[in-house]
Amino acid sequence: LLLEGDPGSGKTRLAYAVAYELGYPLKCCYIRSTSRAQDLLYTYDAVGRLYDIQESRVGEERQAAPSREKYVTLGDLGEAIRLSEQGIPSVVLIDEIDKADIDFPNDLLLVLDRLEFSVDEVQGMEYSALQGKPRDERRDVLPLVIITSNREKELPKPFLRRCLFYYIPFPEQEELSRIMESHFQKGMTPLFAEALKRFWHLRHQEVVRWRKTPSTSELLDWVQLLERDEQRGRLTAEDLATRPVQALPHLGALVKTQSDRDALNKVNS
Repeated sequence: LLLEGDPGSGKTRLAYAVAYELGYPLKCCYIRSTSRAQDLLYTYDAVGRLYDIQESRVGEERQAAPSREKYVTLGDLGEAIRLSEQGIPSVVLIDEIDKADIDFPNDLLLVLDRLEFSVDEVQGMEYSALQGKPRDERRDVLPLVIITSNREKELPKPFLRRCLFYYIPFPEQEELSRIMESHFQKGMTPLFAEALKRFWHLRHQEVVRWRKTPSTSELLDWVQLLERDEQRGRLTAEDLATRPVQALPHLGALVKTQSDRDALNKVNS
């Protein structure tokens, strides 16, 4: 499942929710610009083995070279495939795949298609979720792979062809209200209602071409700061309603670039 949507729209949290609802273990692969596809499967500590070999040759009695298997550490996707071998399904999150090099998704194609891999450094060390059986016979124990992307890079077409795609739309005001109530564990207070109104109006300013559009996560961060001000007697819902957009408290929690800030300074509201 390939998920796209604005940053902060809940793509990553969906994997946590799916794992919770299904009762499956969750394996998380957080992608960086330096990530390699193999690292999701396993890493091999060649330096550590070389050191141990040298240590074993010190002294009069030489010890046997340590086993290569000792230096293999399964990555989260590799661990999920190993669990499937044992009949245990899991959820695998591959988060922000678009951060990686363009070759990264291509390198994952065969693994995601076959759900098997071998450890090149250890002869005969292999893992397979399918166990040589048709996919339909093993579907109840196969890992559910959820991949997120912020569309910073286009993903290869062969990779997309193997995915189910879903775009998470930005919530409407009513849904945002429910999200706030759930997040803060309380009903909509006058301050919350006014904050949501101001946020919605701010986000839909026609004169602003957002470089970084405020997201749900930024709304929640902003409201948390506003609530703290209210508790300290520094802010009321009425005060928030009358302030011009440029003078909204903690605007830096919503507006994250100087060009967006400059554009807001031209708004007459």
